[in-house]
Amino acid sequence: MSKKQLLEERTNSLHSLWWEAMCLGDKEAFLDIYKTLYRSLGCFGLRVHSDPDVVTDSLNQVFLDIWEKHEFLPRVANVEAYLRTTLKHKILKKIARQQKLDNIISMIGKDEDLLDIPYEELIVKIESDELVKRQLNLALKKLTPQQLKLIQLRFYEGLSYESVAENCGLTVRTAYNTIYSALKSLRQHLQL
Repeated sequence: MSKKQLLEERTNSLHSLWWEAMCLGDKEAFLDIYKTLYRSLGCFGLRVHSDPDVVTDSLNQVFLDIWEKHEFLPRVANVEAYLRTTLKHKILKKIARQQKLDNIISMIGKDEDLLDIPYEELIVKIESDELVKRQLNLALKKLTPQQLKLIQLRFYEGLSYESVAENCGLTVRTAYNTIYSALKSLRQHLQL
């Protein structure tokens, strides 16, 4: 084993010890992780996204999150790799959210009614739309495969009941009843 590999193994072991202690509530161990990994994680973050403000915000949020959730964190074999993955997801999520906001703001320029909505309300609207999408996806997963297929054909692809029936080898009445049953199930899961 080379000196470099031995040093990496010892460093990883030390990080793992700090991680375990942090999970038990040791603030000093948390600070040790923060002090030793912050800079390398920041450099990694800049390779993911070139905006230092986004990287700094995301990295700070990662450390806030791990301290807030320290009791529930999993054991990890490589702390730095775990934090890199967490940071990457946080940065990508922040970028996606910003892109959504940018799209909505560009729509505002086209829609005079949206110009009157305060920024905070706009953010709440976006977040509530995201919540509805997540709830709908969960409800869709509870449908039978046939119900899901018919719903997709009817509402996502915009096919008529006749086309759905023909596509699936069903009678129009069966397609209609299956879709009706699926919608009823979705309403129950979404509590509409």
